[in-house]
Amino acid sequence: MDVGLNSEQLSLRDTVRDILRTECPPDAARQAITDPERWRTLWKTVVDLGWTELAAPDATHDFGPVELAVVLEECGAAIAPIPLLSSIGLAAGVLRGSGPASETGFEPVLADIASGVVATLAVHSRGCRLPGPTMTLQDGRLRGRAVAVPNLSRAELIVTLATAGNGDDRLVAAVARCGDGVIIHGGESTDPAQPVADVEIDADPLATAPVDIESALTGPLIAAAADLVGVASAALRRSVEHAKSRRQFGTPIGGFQGIKHALADNYVGLERARSLTYAAAALLGDPTTAPADAWTAAALAKAAAGDAAANCARTAVQVHGALGQTWEHDAHLYVRHAWQGAAMLGDSRALYHEVGRRFCGGAA
Repeated sequence: MDVGLNSEQLSLRDTVRDILRTECPPDAARQAITDPERWRTLWKTVVDLGWTELAAPDATHDFGPVELAVVLEECGAAIAPIPLLSSIGLAAGVLRGSGPASETGFEPVLADIASGVVATLAVHSRGCRLPGPTMTLQDGRLRGRAVAVPNLSRAELIVTLATAGNGDDRLVAAVARCGDGVIIHGGESTDPAQPVADVEIDADPLATAPVDIESALTGPLIAAAADLVGVASAALRRSVEHAKSRRQFGTPIGGFQGIKHALADNYVGLERARSLTYAAAALLGDPTTAPADAWTAAALAKAAAGDAAANCARTAVQVHGALGQTWEHDAHLYVRHAWQGAAMLGDSRALYHEVGRRFCGGAA
């Protein structure tokens, strides 16, 4: 399987990168930490450019999971303080995984997300490291509570997973609109530029459809992995630039073993994560791929990307020394984004354990 980017995908990557370089300097994430409305200007630009249309690609455009991963990787590299990942990667990812939108009834919801309506995904229960159903759907009413919901304060739509209740283990994807019956419980975020909060829902859903857990979460896992690959890439690039220019004892610090070995290890981890992410995206775009195989590829990609982002961000602080530990430097912005993203949809340890458990036939 060829997982390299073709000329059109490379052109898309370069276009997105150039736009973000102009519209979203690193200082945008810093401003978003203290200004909860800072994201709106950039979000309008993103919507006007049509990036949100990746939530539900038009049949006339040959866009799929790989193109989505390309855009999200560049947004991660720019640590863009916008809800693009939560909208078109996480929320829309679950809806796309439920089957053809014309059959599931999610077509109007996907159209709203594609037009710029902010959505998010609520699939974490308190005390659970892996995502899963957080709600119950009984007598047409959606009830339950989810924690660590990304960009909840900015969202109009909440996508979640629910069981039918009364001992019925059937899983459904459900969509609720923020408003009556939806209570947001605020909390502190590791990355305030991408705020998370808890939600309690007792409302009638806008739409529901049966779904299996693997198909529902494969797309979101790949999207989260792509974002983290971008964070890792940007943090590593900043580290390498500093290691080349900063001199100690008359020599660039990049020539010291402790630094160059750490950066080399970071590079290996980053490229492993990037390869796994685009391989998983290619598998998801192949209709012949079994859901279990696609989920395994996505879980491995997300685990590798979480490790790569955390390691590259940590090394960035170390390479920059005392400077990297100051508020004024950008290193902490990458650390915040990496830590929060690495825990989303399951940390690497939990994902590797789940993949191993399934490989061993369900044995604990």
